[in-house]
Amino acid sequence: MKPTHEIITTNSNLPVCFRFYHSSNQLISSHWHSHLEILYIYKGAMHIARNDKEYELYQKDLFIVNSGFIHFTKCIGNVEAILLQIPYDLLNQSLPNFSTIQFEEYYSHKKYKNHLAFQEMVQNLLTMNNLNNEKKTGYQFLFNSNLHLFLHKLYTNFTLSKNEIIKPTTDKYRERLQIIIDYVNKHYMEPIALATVASLVALNPEYFCRSFKKNMGFTFVEYVNLVRLIHIYNDILGTNDSIIQIQERHGFTNYKVFNRMFKETYGCTPSKLRKDRHLQNSNFEKIRSL
Repeated sequence: MKPTHEIITTNSNLPVCFRFYHSSNQLISSHWHSHLEILYIYKGAMHIARNDKEYELYQKDLFIVNSGFIHFTKCIGNVEAILLQIPYDLLNQSLPNFSTIQFEEYYSHKKYKNHLAFQEMVQNLLTMNNLNNEKKTGYQFLFNSNLHLFLHKLYTNFTLSKNEIIKPTTDKYRERLQIIIDYVNKHYMEPIALATVASLVALNPEYFCRSFKKNMGFTFVEYVNLVRLIHIYNDILGTNDSIIQIQERHGFTNYKVFNRMFKETYGCTPSKLRKDRHLQNSNFEKIRSL
């Protein structure tokens, strides 16, 4: 599992992290960063939870994760998307008051398809993607030009007013969350008592449950099981251990409950996931041997 506070690495020769990625049912557990994050759905669908608010993104939708907000993403089936992460320091150079600025989050293509600034922002992203793929001599200049055009349109058209700004989770509470998440990552294979975790951050269990749900978008029990499922998913694809061995190794002792939760999360049973992956690998090997 990655740390809850995600450290972003920029692309070589570029001032930002930019990539076009393909994914299938990928889960990224709740995390935050100081960067500004932009997601554009090229194909497929994605579920995003930002604190206690949830969104469903579809093809051609755009989403902005403002600095400091806790968010969780789940690819629904096969997804192709553009990810752009812009360092806080880069934005603060042009906007010294960037820490007080927020942008609209969700840009449904259905709603914004006739909005000129939205259309131009999407075109900037697609152009950046083409430039980054081709990497022709001097492409960085054109990439940075499109990046700044994108940011100009975002800033001049979609900045929230003071009355619309949402307060992100405080640094103090994020520090508490980090303690909790670190504990879960270390002990998720064991039974975890709610009272024990609440005591780590000096909160009573009732208040802890409310605040955790508000800030993370999940109950504490749901979050622990999500962490377990992510590890199980990776082991099903990456090892030949039996599914029962894997589920027990990662903290699930009730097979029926595990099977139900896995199917709800990934859209198939564990055995079908492994069978499909073996079939894909077999087909790939046949193609290679031709």
